Amino acid sequence: MSRIAAHLLALGLTACCALPAAAACYGPLQIRQMVVQGQAIPLSSVLPQINAVGQPISVPRLCDDGGSLAYEVDVVQGGSVVHLRVDAHSGAVSR
Repeated sequence: MSRIAAHLLALGLTACCALPAAAACYGPLQIRQMVVQGQAIPLSSVLPQINAVGQPISVPRLCDDGGSLAYEVDVVQGGSVVHLRVDAHSGAVSR
């Protein structure tokens, strides 16, 4: 491997590892179980809050980000894309 290729590989690995860890998101069966157990409110309960902010352009996902559960979704608001987090316990919306 050339020195240039080795240097580029090292830079790529450094950049990759420097990124923050992505939130762990759950599948439909896990979400249903969390809702049944009272760990999260159903998505149907937070859709009005999401729709009040803007038109969803991604599928809402339930994610654990540092110990708190939140529905995450991207919406279009006034011509801009906005990333929303909806607390899965209270339904509070944040950006």
